[in-house]
Amino acid sequence: MRSSFLRALALFFIPLFAAENFIIKNEEILPQKTVQKINEIGNELAQKSGVRLYLAAVKKMPTKKIIDFEKRLAKGLEPPFVLLAIATEDQKVDIYSSKETSKLFDKEEILSPLPWKGSIIPLLTSHSKDQHAAVEAALLNGYAEIAEQIASSKGVSLKSAIGNTNRNIYYWLRILFYSIIALIFVNMIYRRVVQR
Repeated sequence: MRSSFLRALALFFIPLFAAENFIIKNEEILPQKTVQKINEIGNELAQKSGVRLYLAAVKKMPTKKIIDFEKRLAKGLEPPFVLLAIATEDQKVDIYSSKETSKLFDKEEILSPLPWKGSIIPLLTSHSKDQHAAVEAALLNGYAEIAEQIASSKGVSLKSAIGNTNRNIYYWLRILFYSIIALIFVNMIYRRVVQR
């Protein structure tokens, strides 16, 4: 009886101790609630796909170029991995990955400044009164988007995924806009043909 209780207790606590921290650096940029959500997404992604997705959020980089900073951080990471890095005071953000993971996600799309495409830079460049909250939202959205793209490439789904509701809204608004323009164009052509 006692040994079965200890086994059950061990099975319960092993996943808690096995949970990995996917935030390499956090210079008081991300609050604890966001750190927990990122670690939840990161642990699920690592378990289901084998790819580890890390985040480094610093105020100022110790190097001039963000790629040098990322390479320095990546030395301690075991492939396959992806690293999302931001330096808020330097206004730099980038994604660095091991060779085998670079094709699992679309770096250009995630870092795009276009609001219907990118999930990081549009939030960082928004004229928010609370810039700290904008950085937090941008990092969480970007991290989740990278995780979802990797999971999709590996053929798995994440329960802890945030989803991309904003992107879907932009998509449908764009469809509506182009449909209205097409209807106006067809109406103009129809009227010209009928008037002849």
